[in-house]
Amino acid sequence: MSVTGLALMAILVLQSHHLSSIQLSSGSIIVGVLYGAICILGISAVFYPGRCSGFFGKSQNPASDTGKASVGIKGYHPDCPNYSANRIRLGKRTVCASCSGLLVGAIIGVIGAVSYFFFGLNILGNNVWLLVVGEICMLLGLAQIKFAAYSKVVMNTFFVIGSWVTLVETDSLGKNLLIDFFALGLTTFILWLRIMISEWNNGRTCRACQKCFD
Repeated sequence: MSVTGLALMAILVLQSHHLSSIQLSSGSIIVGVLYGAICILGISAVFYPGRCSGFFGKSQNPASDTGKASVGIKGYHPDCPNYSANRIRLGKRTVCASCSGLLVGAIIGVIGAVSYFFFGLNILGNNVWLLVVGEICMLLGLAQIKFAAYSKVVMNTFFVIGSWVTLVETDSLGKNLLIDFFALGLTTFILWLRIMISEWNNGRTCRACQKCFD
């Protein structure tokens, strides 16, 4: 669905001159506010993961769902060697690799969205190939479970930056509010899918280990 949606978005942008156009004087600002809100919510989730996991009905520690004694949490993940690929060291602190990447990407995304949607600064230009690059970066974010440590940071950073590039190029090339909202909805869906894939992978890791279930 993600690949199909991204491909369809590129087609809509290229054929936007054949589509009915809905434009509002504040249309771009509305799109920028909504995208900025998504990024800010993502930043909040990095610092308050418990509230985020509670919203999705998931636990940061899959083993805790059994009601049995479990290992502690370190870097937002079970303090277990099987989760070492999910953590990095920053000085004396151990932090989540994925969250670190999402945080960096979200900060860049907010700055980029404010610059483009509020101040009209388009540092990217109008380039359909940049749209494709942004979409590829988003798809790479879905595959971040295959990476470890700092490469996982990079993939998650690219994921958010890719969403920003995709949205900006969609707006600048398509100039159609309906396509912009389609891009926002697809971005939200892919973000949700990325969270679900990560949770599924965490659960699979614990089920394969079973040490916390003995």
